[in-house]
Amino acid sequence: MKNILARGGIEFLAVLFGITISLWVEDSRQNSDMQKKIIDDYKNIQEEIELDIENIDRIADLVKKQIIILEELIDYNRGEREFNGDSIIARINKVTSPTFFGTQTAYNASVSSGRLNFSSDLKISKEIALLYEHFYKRLDVNSLIYDKRMHDFRSDHFFQFSRFVSGKDAFDPITKSVFLSLNTRNALYWILNFADYNYTSRLNETKEQMLKANKIIINYLSG
Repeated sequence: MKNILARGGIEFLAVLFGITISLWVEDSRQNSDMQKKIIDDYKNIQEEIELDIENIDRIADLVKKQIIILEELIDYNRGEREFNGDSIIARINKVTSPTFFGTQTAYNASVSSGRLNFSSDLKISKEIALLYEHFYKRLDVNSLIYDKRMHDFRSDHFFQFSRFVSGKDAFDPITKSVFLSLNTRNALYWILNFADYNYTSRLNETKEQMLKANKIIINYLSG
C-alpha cells in the first residue's frame, strides 16, 4: 500500500513538474514574442520620429519666413516703409500659417496593443509617452490656435483686399485706409508675436524631445 501511495505521489509530482515546465516554457515564449513586437514598435516609432524631425525643421523654416513677411507688413502699416501697393499685395498673398502635426500611427498602434506598457525599459516608454502625450498635444493646440487666428484675420481684414489678392486691382482709398488702420496693425502684431514667441518656442521644445526620444530608442536598439 505504501509503495502504491509512494508511486502515486511520484507520478503526481512528475505530472506537476511537467505542467510547471510547460507553463514556464510557454510563458517564456510569449515574453520573447512580446519583446520582439516591442522592438518592432520601437523601430516603427523611431522611423516616424525621424520623419517628423525633418518635417518640423521644414515648418520652422516656413514660420521664420512668415515672421519676416509679417514684420514687413507692419513696417508698411506704421509708415516705416514707403507705401508700395504692389509690394504689400505680394506679401499679403504669401501670408499663411505653416503648422506641424506629428505622425502618431506607430505610437497609437503600440499603445492600443498594450505593448508599450510591457516594455522592460521604463525610461524609453517614459520619454516616448512624454513626446506624444505632452509635447505633441501641446503643439497641436498651438497649431490650431495659429490656424484659427490666421483664418480670422484673413476673414476680418483681407476680405476687403480680395480684388488685388486675386490680381485684379491695386489699393483704392478704402482698402488703403483699412490696411493702414490700427486694427490691422494690432492683428498683425498678434499673429507676429504668436508665431515668433509662442509657436516657435513650442516647435523648438518639441524638437528637443524628439531628438531625446530618438537617441534613447537608437541606443536601445543598437545595444
